[in-house]
Amino acid sequence: MESMAKITAKDNPSVKLYRKLARSRKERLRAQKFVLEGIRLVTDALQNGAHLTHLFWTESGYQRWQMARSGESCVSDTRCFWLSEPLGAELAQTEHAQGVFAICEMPPQPSLETLLRADGQYAILHQLQDPGNAGMILRTADALGLDGVIYSACCDIYSPKVVRATMGSLFRVPLCCVPAVEPVLACCQSVGVQTYAAVLDAAVKHVGTFAFPLGTAVVIGNEGNGLPPDTAAACDHRITIPMQGTIESLNAAMAAGIILWEMQRGRKEG
Repeated sequence: MESMAKITAKDNPSVKLYRKLARSRKERLRAQKFVLEGIRLVTDALQNGAHLTHLFWTESGYQRWQMARSGESCVSDTRCFWLSEPLGAELAQTEHAQGVFAICEMPPQPSLETLLRADGQYAILHQLQDPGNAGMILRTADALGLDGVIYSACCDIYSPKVVRATMGSLFRVPLCCVPAVEPVLACCQSVGVQTYAAVLDAAVKHVGTFAFPLGTAVVIGNEGNGLPPDTAAACDHRITIPMQGTIESLNAAMAAGIILWEMQRGRKEG
């Protein structure tokens, strides 16, 4: 601990970089880096081969880190720092801060042509804006063994809120962020992946009444407006979750979880 640099000043260059990355999507894209907070996220990053450029601990955070990591401290090619407790409290964005922070390089994203394959199962998220939903769907995809998640015109997957919501799945699920959905649907068609648009329409196929084939991508739309009609029409199939009573729709992450579970169940039974 004594050999590491101690930071107490707010204008320290490494602390300023952390703040910029935490606050600005533009800065994250420019630097191709994002921030992590908490032992679980930082550990998941290391265990899954992510490259940390900076690692920060408060004194109390360092003690928690050593207990969780069996005494391991710095890792290769990572600049390690000791933060004063007040500075750590200022950087924290969680309610129960652990005093552990990191700056992580964005992993290289696969191209659509590399990610999509004829027997794969995918989630395509279009115009999703809630960080909790965006992160939870990635976590669900991880739990169900999907082959990838594609974000089209969505909120920033590397924002601190989304990163926290993924609970580490960000480092385990292949993902691709694209500005528009049309090339994604076209690529799916070219490789033989059938696309299923999730819509609110009782007249379309009901989830649970049919088996998803291998080579499937479920397309989930915006929390309030769903999928644009032209996007839904461009998909191979339209599906809906049958609901009782007067409920009009489900939370986007909940709806995605139900559909994705049905999709992977078909793979196991097939």
